[in-house]
Amino acid sequence: PSQSTKNDVIGQLGVPESKISVIYEAAAALYRPLPLAETRAAVSRRFSVPTNYILFVSTIEPRKNIGGLLQAFHHLRTKYNLTETALVLAGKQGWLYEKVYETVAELGLQDSTFFVGRVSDEELHQLYVGARCHVHPAFYEGFGLPPLEAMACGTPTVVSNTSSLPEVVGDAALMFDPSDWEEMAVAIRRLLVDADLHAEMRQKGMQRAAIFSWSRAAAETLFLIQWWELRH
Repeated sequence: PSQSTKNDVIGQLGVPESKISVIYEAAAALYRPLPLAETRAAVSRRFSVPTNYILFVSTIEPRKNIGGLLQAFHHLRTKYNLTETALVLAGKQGWLYEKVYETVAELGLQDSTFFVGRVSDEELHQLYVGARCHVHPAFYEGFGLPPLEAMACGTPTVVSNTSSLPEVVGDAALMFDPSDWEEMAVAIRRLLVDADLHAEMRQKGMQRAAIFSWSRAAAETLFLIQWWELRH
């Protein structure tokens, strides 16, 4: 689903480059902007969370670097005094998820961090739209759908500068080193306090997300199947 993953397959498995085609994924058509005030109110009622929040979407497990995100969130609250902004995490519990909850307690973030679990597509759509920004701090992604989904909803995103993520977001997101939670905090803060930057990244994000299409992915896949059949 990305040139990054193609390079991994070549490097780790020794597959010839000529035998690998890259076909990008896309955000589902469901993900699009909604009326902001109404959506935030609906999210607050449904999940009992503040209307002002940062959103993380993925499985709760170490690979997703949630520990780093929590350190960055704590930094936002203690150094930059952004205490009115909550952190909402949407996703099922994965392997070694207990450490995440332990970190929340160790940092004293119990009253500002909300785990809403696995949600429906419609609920996720609302969560994306209602967020002040979306953060994807993973150490590795083969593609990375959540940033693209957030951008399609008009929500600026902040992502790790590793693996496939720069390839997906282009210049339409702020990036950081996932091993540096202070750098992550600075990137998030920029979106939260700079209204002009927020508006610019919102527009760029929607334009970037529109480049990716499941119709194109289907057409490219069909082309490959037909080409293979002709050769064999």
